Amino acid sequence: MSDLQELMLGSTKIIALKDGDLTLPKEVLLNLDEDTSNKVAEENNQLTLSEINAYLIFKGEKILLVDAGCRDLFGPTCGFIHEQIAKANVKPEDITDIFFTHLHPDHVAGSIDKDGMAMFSNAVVSVIEEELNFWSKDDFEDVEINGKNFADLNKEVIKAYGERVKTIKTNQEIITGIYPVPLPGHTPGHCGFRIDDGKDSFIQMGDVLHTPNLQLANTNISVIFDVDVEQGLKSRKQVFDMVCNDRIICSGGHMLEPKFGYLDKYGNGYKFVPV
Repeated sequence: MSDLQELMLGSTKIIALKDGDLTLPKEVLLNLDEDTSNKVAEENNQLTLSEINAYLIFKGEKILLVDAGCRDLFGPTCGFIHEQIAKANVKPEDITDIFFTHLHPDHVAGSIDKDGMAMFSNAVVSVIEEELNFWSKDDFEDVEINGKNFADLNKEVIKAYGERVKTIKTNQEIITGIYPVPLPGHTPGHCGFRIDDGKDSFIQMGDVLHTPNLQLANTNISVIFDVDVEQGLKSRKQVFDMVCNDRIICSGGHMLEPKFGYLDKYGNGYKFVPV
């Protein structure tokens, strides 16, 4: 029996794929107060747990893959996206479309093999125009985060898919009925995506959230992976407020299990309420 988590939204089926899990080090967190900092420093704390997620969306004749995991780049606890896709009874060649919420390694590396060859032979790849333009530059510094190594991987992915790569703007459909949700800050073209089917709506919030056990309760906590930390913080607060007030089912690129739920106000922050 499959352990995949599914959500039916009208006639649209969404499957959350868990590529892997990580415990993020304290050093990647920003804006911690002293009490939280002490708790994070405790051995075996659960506050910095993070999971890497991708999504399969079945809509009409289309099978859309949103993000593609990190392949072998993040160690032995990650890189299981292709096993997850197989569990959904989908073959790589069945996937008609791919959308990258942004071009960080844990979202794009699984789309190519170690030799730089495309893993999804029939997929059209959609990337936000601003995001692709940012990572296509040649002036990145040789630093660990948001540097030349990230840009080089992205260029390898774009090369692998060649003419099947198309740029879209944030107001354009990814496929029919599925739209980007612009959430700049984490990267310049960072997005989630939204599906409206009948009376039902769903928003995947991208990477506004890396450590749900911390950042839901305190939305001011950010991570060093953000290209623009202040803008990322604004995007996080904005989308949390929207999905809470409008009572929209949500998920995220690093949401823990269960993957699908609502956000309720809780003190000065939020709590996740499973569907």
